[in-house]
Amino acid sequence: MPVNIRNLNEKGMEIMKKFMKFCFVLALVLIIVGGVLYMLGRKSGGRNNMEELLSNIGGDWVDINYSLLDGWGSSSYDLDDVSIFSDDYAVWKGDVEKQMLCQGGIDKLNLEIGGSMVEIKKSSDENIYIEGKSVGKMQAYVDDGVLYIKAVRPANLMDEIKNSTITLYLPRENSSLTMLDVSLGAGQLKLADLAVQDMAASIDAGQLLMEDMALGSLDVSLGAGELRTKDVTVEALVASIGAGNMYFSGGIYRSAQITCSMGNVSMELEGEKEDFNYQLNCVASNMEIDGDNYAGAAVDQYIDNGAAKYMEIDCSMGNVEVDF
Repeated sequence: MPVNIRNLNEKGMEIMKKFMKFCFVLALVLIIVGGVLYMLGRKSGGRNNMEELLSNIGGDWVDINYSLLDGWGSSSYDLDDVSIFSDDYAVWKGDVEKQMLCQGGIDKLNLEIGGSMVEIKKSSDENIYIEGKSVGKMQAYVDDGVLYIKAVRPANLMDEIKNSTITLYLPRENSSLTMLDVSLGAGQLKLADLAVQDMAASIDAGQLLMEDMALGSLDVSLGAGELRTKDVTVEALVASIGAGNMYFSGGIYRSAQITCSMGNVSMELEGEKEDFNYQLNCVASNMEIDGDNYAGAAVDQYIDNGAAKYMEIDCSMGNVEVDF
């Protein structure tokens, strides 16, 4: 039987590419592990304080994990040299009494937060309000139809983050946004009971909690941070996980594109496994779809269920589990 040399060469190149990707990811993992061990060495003896912190800021329906809190402690901000603030609007410090930002609703919101616990609640009327406690620097203003909320403070884990809170009040009868842009350096952001057309979130070392939300698209990037959702539906999900964690519970109505390097992804979805077609790429990691395991040194598999929805998962040195 004749041998197709060209096909053999192409397969060999593909295997080599996956092997090189594996080596690169392994090297990156070792670097990060070394950094984590260094930070743990510096913070030895702090376990009891973490227990106390968890009891204070654990959230209504989710706990904050130890590794995530360690990451918060390594963040810092120079309040005298912060470039995110606009020179055209006032900057508040310390305790900020509840005050009205604007009359009526807005449909675009930009949040840029570092070192605070932030929550969005319903207003008692149709206006927008904000208040803060123990903030480092905070600014809030409307420009060209977009509401900007910016806040930073020195992120000393025990003394700063848990005591620095910001609450934004949106109109009770009009809690829908066409655009929500989130940048979270450290701390926690709680979102609930919102309808959002397009949402983009970049989570460095913080935690984003989402509950009872309907979205058109969600594009999220997790460094060492964490995303947890509960009863969230989205048309199209794009998620990139570095060394963080994503726990998604809800529905995906059109497509999902998941890239996981060294983190962990756990998804509990509405419907059945056969509702999706799949493209699965796995390099030295664990991947499980509704009980079926696709782990291996190098997996490249397309599953055609004749479905209307599509899911692509690319995992290297991480863990991905999808259940229905």
